[in-house]
Amino acid sequence: MKLFKYAVLVFILFIVFPVFSQDEDAESTQWNLFLIPILETVFSGNLQWRPDWPVDFPPDAFLAEQENRRHTVIELSNDEENYLLRRDREGRLVEFPFFFTDGFAKVQAAYNTSIAGTIVLRSLNITYKDFALNEEEGEQSEQTFIITFPAEFSPYSSLSRGGSFPPIEIRYEDSVFFVFIFESPVFLTETWYDENGNMFVFCKASTVVENGKFRIRALQIHDAVKTRFIDYSFDSFNNITEVRYDERVFSAYYRENRPTYWQRDDNQSELQWDTQGLFTIIKTLNEENGGFIEYRYGYEFDTSGFWNSRLETAYILQFDLLAPQLSSSRGIWTRRIVWE
Repeated sequence: MKLFKYAVLVFILFIVFPVFSQDEDAESTQWNLFLIPILETVFSGNLQWRPDWPVDFPPDAFLAEQENRRHTVIELSNDEENYLLRRDREGRLVEFPFFFTDGFAKVQAAYNTSIAGTIVLRSLNITYKDFALNEEEGEQSEQTFIITFPAEFSPYSSLSRGGSFPPIEIRYEDSVFFVFIFESPVFLTETWYDENGNMFVFCKASTVVENGKFRIRALQIHDAVKTRFIDYSFDSFNNITEVRYDERVFSAYYRENRPTYWQRDDNQSELQWDTQGLFTIIKTLNEENGGFIEYRYGYEFDTSGFWNSRLETAYILQFDLLAPQLSSSRGIWTRRIVWE
């Protein structure tokens, strides 16, 4: 296949000359949807809070464990959004939310039969919502991509021989894209082409592999706008402690897998948990409200003892007193958990 051979050649050129060029007549737009970060979640099977997630999203949304039981569904809702985490009988993720800096994706996954316990991905259906698009000006805020993977697609597993994978086909409305994944022991790359064979974005992920599962250490992205870099740091519990973009930094410290300090750009927050592991208070420095704003949480619980409703109350300093500020409260989150 000519396109496949061309992809290998382009990969070599990028390793030697890491630049990106595009036809002058092509529209210069920044590309934000990449497969490798989503594949990391799919093959790890873990959905963990990270410091670049939305500021009002519950950090314990997907923390639910019972001895000798595992959840198959966690559904989280507020007045605006509904997020669903679902697993199949083998514990594989079949639906989950994935957050980007300026966007959100609903990911649905389908698998082939596992081979010797190895996950084999068949397809993804990704509905991507770009928060930067302006719906009032008629721009489409949601885009759905249907992604088909080659046979036995399982990077860094016993099924993978490394090097170039056969092309991944992506359908979006009437358009067809092809993505080539290249696997080495220390990095993965993905290169996007349109149906005419024109490359328009390249992403290289530095990786570390443990027990057949990979973690992303850094991303290097080349598109028609500029070259971008994203770096990740981890603690000994594999929590993400820092996400560093070109001009933005998100960081957190944890007690085991629960964040206790959070910095998002210039906003610094202290998070408090009770002895049962329940998230109770977050204090955030805020110049507009007497120096800080404090959010406190009240809960209702299901029959298994896990919270199914969370009410937030905001407090600010007024006349040297901590007073409720109802207009700053961000509403109620509800949660539904289904167990095996």
